[in-house]
Amino acid sequence: MSSDHLKRLVAPRSWNIARKENVWTTRPMPGKHSLEGAIPISTILRDYLQLCDTNREAKIILHAGDVLIDQRVTRKPKTPVGLMDVVSLPKMKKHFRAMIDNHGRIEFVEVKPAESKWKLVRVQDKRIIKGGKTQLNLHDGTNILYDKKVKTGDVLQITLPDMKVKTVIEFKKGAQALITGGAHVGSISKVKDIEITRSTKPNLVMYDGFRTIKTYTFVVGDKKAMVSLPEVKV
Repeated sequence: MSSDHLKRLVAPRSWNIARKENVWTTRPMPGKHSLEGAIPISTILRDYLQLCDTNREAKIILHAGDVLIDQRVTRKPKTPVGLMDVVSLPKMKKHFRAMIDNHGRIEFVEVKPAESKWKLVRVQDKRIIKGGKTQLNLHDGTNILYDKKVKTGDVLQITLPDMKVKTVIEFKKGAQALITGGAHVGSISKVKDIEITRSTKPNLVMYDGFRTIKTYTFVVGDKKAMVSLPEVKV
């Protein structure tokens, strides 16, 4: 089998797919998200949304231009979809946002049409490019130019598909944050404090009753979360 495929038994734990029904599944093409943090759109159509039974049928749906990711038509079955991306099915008038459940698995939460027009992106890094402009490197692998002051860890609400900044959610005390890893993955909690370390160790973020590293913190609102979580699963 080619590198276009993965054995289901060794697919990332973040993929909520049946492991033993079939041997192989599609490998997402390199792109916006890491392998652990992305699922190919054909697998989403087949295994998550159950709109088809086979990869061939998923390709037919895609080739017809019936699927949008972040408000752009995609026809490639291996296109990766990850945290906060929006999958839209215009003919069905359905929209889904990629989120993380309480087991650390990627799940899709149905959202209203108005919510499908924007997404949240975390600032991973920033740098000055030619001309003195500031380029922000975002968690989904995209880059944008933005001339106002932001810091790493802040989250931008951007419009889709034009990627214009609508709101900046600061990474600060009091913000509501989605926990993206660790023992409390999938929960939303209020940031109580931020501990800056003076070494190579990651900065720590304090919450009610627990703490985690900054990497696992994705702020989603100032006073309340702007996004909905998947249902809690046992």
